[in-house]
Amino acid sequence: MEMKHFFIKFIMNDLNLILTSSSNKKIMKKAKANPLSERDTRASFIGKIFWGIMAIVFPFSCKKENSSSDDSQQGDSSTKVIMVKNGTVQENISKLLELSGGISKYILPTDVVVLKCNAQWPNQGYTNTECIKYVIDAILSLPNFSGEILICDNIQNTDYDSNCGFLASAGRRNHNWADYNWETLSLEYQKKGYPVSIVRWKNDPVDHNITGPADGPGWIRSFFSFHGRTVYLSYPIFESPINPGRLIDMKNGVWEKGKYTGRRVRAIFMPTLNNHGEGAEDYAGVTSAIKCFFGTTEIHNGDNATIIHNGEKCYHIHSATFSENHAYYAGELVARYIKTMYAPALYITCAIWSGHESRTGTATETRTVLACENPVTLDYVSCKEVISLYASWLDPDKENNTRNQILGCISGGIGTIDKSNFRIVSYKFG
Repeated sequence: MEMKHFFIKFIMNDLNLILTSSSNKKIMKKAKANPLSERDTRASFIGKIFWGIMAIVFPFSCKKENSSSDDSQQGDSSTKVIMVKNGTVQENISKLLELSGGISKYILPTDVVVLKCNAQWPNQGYTNTECIKYVIDAILSLPNFSGEILICDNIQNTDYDSNCGFLASAGRRNHNWADYNWETLSLEYQKKGYPVSIVRWKNDPVDHNITGPADGPGWIRSFFSFHGRTVYLSYPIFESPINPGRLIDMKNGVWEKGKYTGRRVRAIFMPTLNNHGEGAEDYAGVTSAIKCFFGTTEIHNGDNATIIHNGEKCYHIHSATFSENHAYYAGELVARYIKTMYAPALYITCAIWSGHESRTGTATETRTVLACENPVTLDYVSCKEVISLYASWLDPDKENNTRNQILGCISGGIGTIDKSNFRIVSYKFG
């Protein structure tokens, strides 16, 4: 101990000599023209010396408080997955958005923001409500925000009850935020005058195409041949619950008074991270960012159903893929959706709890959130670094349906899992 005290005294007495050495003078000379640069350079230089020496003197006790940052994949910096873990939900989301470049990188103060979440199942099966709250708070903190924020999903069937995220009852909020469901959260914001609401997109049982918002609310459908079948994808045009008469066109923007206004519609997808099966792999594998698109389009009359269009049987996104045990096809159709319908600005995987056993049963408190600008790399990292630690059958490097989903989407030109072409930026509290 006496030796350490002597060493510290020696360091502090001679730090000034170190800082005025010839090498340091050269560093400072380069920054002289810019006072801010000089200050930052000096601070960086001092910090590196101090922490380097302290690590020698106190090798077991010297680390930055409550955090660690690790670029664990040194690939192409243009594709990044941000991963934050072990903080409170508020801390995790705040740090995630900070490391992603800030919410203003993706959202303008005038935007209509659609938070496309997962509502279909109770418990960890629907997107964590507290994660949604702190993303909303970040958007509302934008100076002069004049847009609106809508929490949306199509839950695929006609039931709209306490099982789904919109209306989840207290007994259906296990492994989620006990305080609110999505509806009660939005009502709290509305009481305070904030433009936040929920919108449940609904399947249209009538076989008709609208061509745009001039035709009123509905679904823009695209029919095409896909592996020997006629398949359709669609996206909704719907009325704002906050501004009556305003139509939200997910692809082309806001429509009011007979024309597009120039106001943007921006989507942030906020999927869960769960095993789709029950204690083992099923036809889907993981249900997360790629599969989140199944709630953006219509799925009429159940998983394995069709509609008749122009006298022809047509398959939707589920009946054309998973119902035929083709996870690869699912990835292909999601890639087509992104290329031809609309692309989200950002994906945030909310893995506060990860349903390694199932969407609604046993889950692990993984206290992790992740973000990426494509669903492929995000699903790969989420599975590899988080849920496969508890469910080996979801390891995306193995031959399984999780990997098939991912590869199908890559085949359509979306994302990468080549480790030389992306990097992980991780931050851990505690």
